[in-house]
Amino acid sequence: MQFLEQLIGTQAGLLLSFAVTAAVVVLAGIRLSIHGDALGERTGLGRGLVGLVFLAAVTSLPELVVSLTSVIQCTNPLQGADLATGNMLGSNIFNLLILALAALLFPRKFDPGKLESPHAASTVYGLVLLAFFAVAFLAAEQVEHLVPGLHCGWGVLLLPTAYAVFLRREHRQQKKSTTEDHLPSEQVLAHLPAPRFYSVLGWLCLLIIGGGIVLSILGARMALPAEQGGFGLEATLIGTIFLAISTSLPELVISIASVRMGFLDMAVGNVLGSNMFNLLIIFAADVAMRGDNLLRHASSRHWASVGQIFLLTLLASVLLRSRNRMAATATATAMLAIYIAALAFLV
Repeated sequence: MQFLEQLIGTQAGLLLSFAVTAAVVVLAGIRLSIHGDALGERTGLGRGLVGLVFLAAVTSLPELVVSLTSVIQCTNPLQGADLATGNMLGSNIFNLLILALAALLFPRKFDPGKLESPHAASTVYGLVLLAFFAVAFLAAEQVEHLVPGLHCGWGVLLLPTAYAVFLRREHRQQKKSTTEDHLPSEQVLAHLPAPRFYSVLGWLCLLIIGGGIVLSILGARMALPAEQGGFGLEATLIGTIFLAISTSLPELVISIASVRMGFLDMAVGNVLGSNMFNLLIIFAADVAMRGDNLLRHASSRHWASVGQIFLLTLLASVLLRSRNRMAATATATAMLAIYIAALAFLV
């Protein structure tokens, strides 16, 4: 334990620890993509719904843990609320960028015309949830009373309610999608004995979750001053940029691996599902704050992130409807340019 403390107490040690943890997440993410496809076959849910619900929940747990930790451990309500809100919004921004990166890095594999699932509905659901978040953000300043028992703002109750409705509608829609082809390796996994299959699946999930949490912890340490072994990052960048990217690495790995193996539905479902799940983090963090309204303490600077998510989601919808490589490349490039411009503005 003392060795680990000494290791991450230096800049070189932090980078080494980050690289090793990222490698574990990469390998586990590739295997989880394959097992996720087999899970879709075993349960009959399909790749799209597995990505939208199962993989999205697994890869979003690091964001949940980091946001809850920020709210519970921070003695300053303003700082805790900003870290939790910034982590969620920043993760959603980076998740949408994953689609653009997949389209640019693997143009032959990223063919929206071959999508089996109607992901257009998922982008609409994401925009509606984002609108509900905006309503809750506005209402936090106007309504002082909290929900009895839950001790959270009234506006955030819209998020879990809408999420449940959208998942039910998505499940019904998935039943109408066409039959998917599976590779021989996934067919073998789909017919393994249940205890063996689900035990491996569970361990892979734990590696992804644990790796994401460790990456977020290392990301926070990198924000420390140089004399304490960090890199002296600005505090305002921690939640929206660095922690968000660190906790979104599982989504990046699984989505890119899924695209490379031809599971585009799973990759798209993972990204869009993670963004929907991430908005629930605000509800969970608000409840965890106990006796106070999370969004009332969140900085108004987060409205810029809300606008960026809205714009990137619209472009993602256009990207998923592209029917030729040139249109997909142009849309993905525009998404990347918007992200870089917003990043430069924040820095």
